[in-house]
Amino acid sequence: MKRMLAIVLGVLAAAVLSGCGGGNEGQPQPRVLAQRTVQAAAAVDYHEVVQQLYVAYFGRPADTGGLANFSAQMAALGAPVGIQDLDFAYTNNVSVRALIDSFGNSEESAALYSGDNDVFVTAIYANVLNRVPDAEGKAFWLSALNSGGLTRARASFTIMAAALVNSSAQGLLDAQLVRNRIAVARAFTNALDSQAEVDAYSGNAAAATVRAMLAGVTASSDPNAYAGIIDSLIVQLQAAAVPSFDTVRSVVQARCLACHAGISAPLGVRLDSDSGIRNRAADIHLQVVVLRAMPLGNQTGMTDAERDIIRRWFEGGAP
Repeated sequence: MKRMLAIVLGVLAAAVLSGCGGGNEGQPQPRVLAQRTVQAAAAVDYHEVVQQLYVAYFGRPADTGGLANFSAQMAALGAPVGIQDLDFAYTNNVSVRALIDSFGNSEESAALYSGDNDVFVTAIYANVLNRVPDAEGKAFWLSALNSGGLTRARASFTIMAAALVNSSAQGLLDAQLVRNRIAVARAFTNALDSQAEVDAYSGNAAAATVRAMLAGVTASSDPNAYAGIIDSLIVQLQAAAVPSFDTVRSVVQARCLACHAGISAPLGVRLDSDSGIRNRAADIHLQVVVLRAMPLGNQTGMTDAERDIIRRWFEGGAP
């Protein structure tokens, strides 16, 4: 079953994907892919396919760190930059296969796909195509997954790859929706242009918020109309995010160390080490946020935004 699936998957995917008038016109054949030579590519050349993988599997845009790291690994492995060619590389390159399968081994995957393969296929169709699977397509993917001949990560990107080249009536609608969602996902990731914004897009809650935004993109949506929506969403994420300790440390160093450093620190309250900041988290919150008594006379010019960083960090458990 596994060997046969590897041979026919590229040919059958487009046909079974669309229950109403499928067809595999334009679908790359494994025999052709085997003859292609993958040219050396820079990490940035993989941004598009990595974005496609994130949308296909997680239903959300790639985060900045994930995009950079995954793209760099794809470049190091010499993987193809096109999603249609990726299935061939997955079958024939054990390192590429392990990298893509890491999607299925992630904490996010465990939280997002806690159900069986039936639930998983339905979720992937929703992520990729914004519809429930037709009976024939669902039966095909379930058979492949249940037999062990297909991993979940591979199923997700193969469904997307097939949608992008399916020329049936339903396929054309699916392809437009995929292109629109990728465009909005790309715009969202590119809009994360400060460290604070990058930090805000982390964790399950932030992922769920952005996933809901992307789920609203349809085949008739104008991706360009999402610029304002994306900006507002990023502001919302920042307001809800727990700042990283690095961010808190930078505020403390800039606004508190003029006094609270070294052996002469008032009352021995030293904030010139990570342990000092963590051990005094409650005191910092009380003096900086609740009482607003520190910095004394605000001589170092702590801003309201910086006080809010301390507040959100403390209320988030001071990680």
